[in-house]
Amino acid sequence: MRFRSAHASHTDWSTATEECLLLLSRFAGDERYGRQPNLGFVYLTEPLAPHTEQILTLLKSRTGIPNWVGTTGVGIAAAATEYTDEPALAVMLGQFAAGSFNVFSGTQRPPTRGMRTDSGAEAAFAALVHADPQTPDLSELIVDMADKVTSGYLFGGLSSGRGTTHQVADRVLTGGLSGVVFASDVPLVSRVTQGVHPLVHATRHTITRSTANFILELDGRPAFDVLLEDTGIRPRVPAGPPANEDFVKVREQLRSLGLRGLFVGLEPAAAGAYHERRRADRLRPDYMVRPVVAIDPGKGVVAVGAPVEDGQGVSFCTRDESAARKDLIRICAEIRDHLHEAQESSGAPVEAKGAVYVSCVGRGSHLFGEQHEELRIIQQQLGDVPLVGFYASGEIGAQNLYGFTGVLTVFY
Repeated sequence: MRFRSAHASHTDWSTATEECLLLLSRFAGDERYGRQPNLGFVYLTEPLAPHTEQILTLLKSRTGIPNWVGTTGVGIAAAATEYTDEPALAVMLGQFAAGSFNVFSGTQRPPTRGMRTDSGAEAAFAALVHADPQTPDLSELIVDMADKVTSGYLFGGLSSGRGTTHQVADRVLTGGLSGVVFASDVPLVSRVTQGVHPLVHATRHTITRSTANFILELDGRPAFDVLLEDTGIRPRVPAGPPANEDFVKVREQLRSLGLRGLFVGLEPAAAGAYHERRRADRLRPDYMVRPVVAIDPGKGVVAVGAPVEDGQGVSFCTRDESAARKDLIRICAEIRDHLHEAQESSGAPVEAKGAVYVSCVGRGSHLFGEQHEELRIIQQQLGDVPLVGFYASGEIGAQNLYGFTGVLTVFY
């Protein structure tokens, strides 16, 4: 059964909510949609954030659903529509087997790893997570949360906004982590799109000397020398300070590249349960994209926007609309393939019931050129799947905290 979904925009919170409720009621007689939804997803733009409590109360009373998850953001996603800088909300009603999900927060503990549902499924298998970006030690908390689910897989993101952000986990919250844990009998598939491509001459390198967020050597050579080779600017910087005219030329070429975006793809330094599983399954390794924030040609040092460690794998890359579009299409194709394989293995029809998409506040129209284009691509690739989500201050995939990415999760 497909999930019901609706979205609306209005300066008055009650009018916007009533519009969503009216749209949701129109699915009641359609047998393609779940008739007894029991989990609500709600995402609100920043102008409606002060009214989160009233909106949640109205949604609960009118739908009869006690369990809700969601958050506020500077923008939200709803089907093929992107709302930013206007009051709007998106609502989706999912129908799951009894006992197959548990809403959690700082006051509601998730099921203990290893627990079983009445049907025999693993009660804590994967989780949708929303988090306050101001929470201390957030990366560590995300890793800790990933260790609490059997698959090691989380999907979600950090609330975004200029002021106080709110989360919804059966009630309205601020701070920390919240969301919903799904049992192993809830079929879902999730993919991360980073929208980057390697520099023209880039290859994978290994950090051989580093400190904090400074890469001193790659493959035993000065990191700056390797960067110039990967960009194709010059084969190698001569020993010692470059001649003035050479330095000016190199600086201008690097500046031009930096305007498009100069990044490094960092492979995970430590392997958790999820990364071990991906290696066992021979899937592509995960990596985190972080910006190059400074370079020192004299010392041969490259500084990046994250701590690094010796032995870590890295690749220099850049991000643009073309790469973002291709990579988004790629993950949609992987999701379609997954659904097709699930259908073949089960021998029964398999369809996408609903989706949650968490994208970076720096993507959307900023990266794809036009408002709604990012979501239109998803719709073109997956069809008219009910979809809600938000634009985040950081995206969560597996046990990683990403930036400038999109995390697409489909229930089927």
